[in-house]
Amino acid sequence: MKRRLAGRHGLSLILDAEREEASYWRRFAMTRDGRLRERLFDRYVGLAKALARRQARRSALRADLREDIEQFAYRGLLEAIDRFDPARGVGFPGFAKPRITGSIVDGIGTLNEDAARVRFRARRERERLASLADKAEPPVAATQRLADLVTELALGLMLEQNAASQGTALIGNPDNGFDNLAWRETQALLGQRVEQLPEPERTVIRQHYHNGLLFVQIAAMLGLTKGRVSQLHSAALARLRKSMRAIR
Repeated sequence: MKRRLAGRHGLSLILDAEREEASYWRRFAMTRDGRLRERLFDRYVGLAKALARRQARRSALRADLREDIEQFAYRGLLEAIDRFDPARGVGFPGFAKPRITGSIVDGIGTLNEDAARVRFRARRERERLASLADKAEPPVAATQRLADLVTELALGLMLEQNAASQGTALIGNPDNGFDNLAWRETQALLGQRVEQLPEPERTVIRQHYHNGLLFVQIAAMLGLTKGRVSQLHSAALARLRKSMRAIR
């Protein structure tokens, strides 16, 4: 009897999840809301990554090109989300898989191995630097502005490291256990501060540093301009800098 009840309970959870997703698609089809697009992207980003890994293996690409392949997969996923029509009765995974795979294959066709990887990283770093350097703020001493810029860039690197290592690795070599503990506590605190950011700043930080999306891709996800995403990124890092300094 208990097993039958447990089975029905498990089925009800699956049905609830399906209803929730169907609700997302209905509302997104009517509103094209950026936050709904993000929820759908987060729901299927694992599918995009799995297809990217599979295609990388089939194409015998080097492991260090995985980031480029994932970017092609993300592009295909975002295009699939925008083109999907839930009224046709076809499940999204079945609709999205060939489109994500096609985006990956097209990307691989234009990929110039190391050069492409270097270009992508350079482009992402230029986006960040331009975002932080171009913001309009009250006049401050040049040395203070430089210090703020360095701090915000360092926070960005820490956010990227947190995403890559999931909090298990360290940048550099700590001298002792105390340094190790202090670093991990700082990482944890920064993660908490990110969660306290207002929307859509939190989304920009999470998608840029955790998933590695470029500003133009985040802009497509949220229905904003690339310039607006740059402003949100700058504002979020300034907010993080101030909140992290306030604990000292």
